[in-house]
Amino acid sequence: MKRTLVLIDDLYYQYGLRGKEEAGILCLPMLRPARPGLAVRAARKLELSVRAPWADRWLAPWMERIGECSQVILADAGNSFAVAGLIRERWPQKRLILWYRNLVQASQPPGQAPPGCEVWSFDPGDCRAYGLGYNPQFYVPSPACRAGASGPWDAFFVGRDKGRRQLLARMEAALQAQGCSTRFCIAGVNSPRLTYAQVLQGIAGCRVLVDCKCSGQQGMTLRPLEALFYGKKLLTNDSRLAGEAFYHPDNIFIWGQDDPARLGSFLHSACRPVRPAILAQYGLERWVERFG
Repeated sequence: MKRTLVLIDDLYYQYGLRGKEEAGILCLPMLRPARPGLAVRAARKLELSVRAPWADRWLAPWMERIGECSQVILADAGNSFAVAGLIRERWPQKRLILWYRNLVQASQPPGQAPPGCEVWSFDPGDCRAYGLGYNPQFYVPSPACRAGASGPWDAFFVGRDKGRRQLLARMEAALQAQGCSTRFCIAGVNSPRLTYAQVLQGIAGCRVLVDCKCSGQQGMTLRPLEALFYGKKLLTNDSRLAGEAFYHPDNIFIWGQDDPARLGSFLHSACRPVRPAILAQYGLERWVERFG
């Protein structure tokens, strides 16, 4: 059986992958935790980029397991391209895949990927613009967030401003006009940046998740998948979700497309359950399969 090594930074532990091993897929952190401070992070980046003889000190112990795997997938992060180059140099026979889970403009350009490295993205627009393979987001639910639970607020949003503050204010006002209590955590505006454990607490405590995509982004964020796996309703400005297998108008209200007069009945009706076969389409195993 083909075995796959997925390397993902601690910054992305929201995927629930740390130490996960199933269906021939081994998920490990890419780097060892570094001491806080820009100087330490800069030194790590430089040593990895130039392949310094002592750069291995920054790498997590995945090198002990890479021999078992025929392909390696790295999620984009500040040092992914450098680590991919190291893997290509030491294990040239491995199939090597770099996957953007963010827009290209927020990371390194695909042209800087090592020779022979496949480059994929979650965003259809970037795939067309840069000639990348397409593979959308996936999700691994956390047992810390019980599906279908609810708590002290009706609607929950978490994220940075990114030019969305006015739209978020309109969405929150519309929710409140329908009698919904809201918790909108905009990092740097009215909230510190939340850990993902705190995000899960917010999700567990709501009935409705709010998803607000940034301008120019076409790929799905994690919010729709969190709503899907945890049995929450979703208020979103992503019209592309109407084409997803999990879409149902009772569960997803598309801001700017659906009739505003329907928002009240949407918010106060029950969330329809989603079949396990549909959930599986957005899980880890299917995500790896889509790479071929």
